[in-house]
Amino acid sequence: MEAPLSNTTLAFWLVGSYLLGSVSFARLITRIKSGVDLRTVGSGNLGATNAGRVLGRRWGLFIYALDCAKGLGPVFAARSVGDESVTDAFVLPLSILVGAATIVGHCLPVMEGFRGGKGVATTSGVLAGLCPGVFGIAMLVFGLALATTRMISVGSMLGGLALPIAWLALERRHALEGRGAAVLTLLLLMMTLILVMHRKNMERIVRGEEPKLGRGPKT
Repeated sequence: MEAPLSNTTLAFWLVGSYLLGSVSFARLITRIKSGVDLRTVGSGNLGATNAGRVLGRRWGLFIYALDCAKGLGPVFAARSVGDESVTDAFVLPLSILVGAATIVGHCLPVMEGFRGGKGVATTSGVLAGLCPGVFGIAMLVFGLALATTRMISVGSMLGGLALPIAWLALERRHALEGRGAAVLTLLLLMMTLILVMHRKNMERIVRGEEPKLGRGPKT
């Protein structure tokens, strides 16, 4: 194993990834295209779904792609430079840490008073860079859940729940060894964050008030 990164280099990667994650494409594009502050409409969430309610589905998909690329970029960059472990004690690749930092930046952006999006699109990008197989399974689960319930929130939560299960199924015994254990830890954290960020959606689902695609109030 190569020597761990210096503290200065690690800080540069983490701060840079967090700040990139903090950039709200949803708020910026909605403001430019319509003059509307995304915080004041719909759910008030700074994500692609809420932006799509203001600008239309095509713009929502475009913003989703930007947020996804925002997650993929730092992971790809870290892997392209060798993806060194940041500690001697156990395997913890740089790509995993920068991916986590980017997701945190999206969900808790300092420029937005730590009130950002729910992290699904950015998490998708991180997954695509770290473990494409898990990404594919999670997207399949999301698609099936969305087609069945017509609720984006349900698809997002079930896709999140599928993350660690898919990794264990694909990697089997290697899922708990070295880099595999580090990835599994990140996937568990991703799953937990997605569920926590959707807690209000869960409450609305229980009350029968969660909006469906093409129907109901946009909240």
